[in-house]
Amino acid sequence: MRIRELVIMKQHFNAAISKYDSIGIITHKTPDGDGLGASLAMQELLACRSKKADVILEEPIPVVYDFLDGERRTIVFSENLRYDLLIILDCHEKERVGRCEPLIPFSQKVISFDHHILGEMIPDSETYIDTDTVSVGAILFKMFENEIDALPPESAQYLAKAVYTSILNDTDNFLNTNVDAETFAICSKLMKYDIQPGMITEMFLLSKPANEMRFVGEVLSSIQTYDNDTVLFMNSTLDMLQRNGLDLKANNKLTRWVKGTKNMKVIVSFQEVSKNRYRLSLRSNYVDVNKIATKYGGGGHKKASGCEIKGSLDTVKQAILEDIREQL
Repeated sequence: MRIRELVIMKQHFNAAISKYDSIGIITHKTPDGDGLGASLAMQELLACRSKKADVILEEPIPVVYDFLDGERRTIVFSENLRYDLLIILDCHEKERVGRCEPLIPFSQKVISFDHHILGEMIPDSETYIDTDTVSVGAILFKMFENEIDALPPESAQYLAKAVYTSILNDTDNFLNTNVDAETFAICSKLMKYDIQPGMITEMFLLSKPANEMRFVGEVLSSIQTYDNDTVLFMNSTLDMLQRNGLDLKANNKLTRWVKGTKNMKVIVSFQEVSKNRYRLSLRSNYVDVNKIATKYGGGGHKKASGCEIKGSLDTVKQAILEDIREQL
């Protein structure tokens, strides 16, 4: 599904870049490697056009993005920020941008690039959605490949690293079923910019400190299975995080540790974010988890989605189990 063809969207984008000098870049709340990788790639592309753009986040960027110089290149949202042009990446719904949502009504122009299932678009925004492309970083590469080829080698390499990170994130290191021929074709093209995939994978996915690995062990010990081991639930608590000296960012990508579990059809990670409030990550190749997440105000992809739900852990688990069973 595509909302606006890429060539038309590029024309609108270039016109907006020419018109506005005050530019902000945001992504969805609790950003991941696609939203952040795409945002940093967009910022570098605009810098090469002599356009300064801020990447605005709800919280300081996790240290795992140090290899992309993430801390220096991003700022934290504050109420006084205003931008004439707002670029939203890996998201097209204002409800999903979290604390950065107040930036939308103050902007004169909003442009969104996304690959999630169509939801409620921001009124009057220029929106491009392509659910067939593996990541938003990949969408940007397809749109600006010729321009990237003409950039100074250092900038082109940085952009390629950021785009590759977005693909690593949304394919879970090429394990997900969204990997297709185009995915590998784009990665092959990224290699000409002298990136080192093994090093990027190690820095982004594998470089975990001992306390984080202990936390992962605690989460794995919480595993419960249902319906002849076809449904797997696991959960993290604030106490687990505190014991290991970690914050909520450590909850990212917990489901990757149980991917490939024998007979498993649905995986759900329940992450306590405050008292009686849980953030859910749902993964499945058998049921439409986006349908479940949307029911609770979340969203994402058919095979990978997320949402937040209020209630006790037992109550939330039971509700989600019933939703899963309706489809299974």
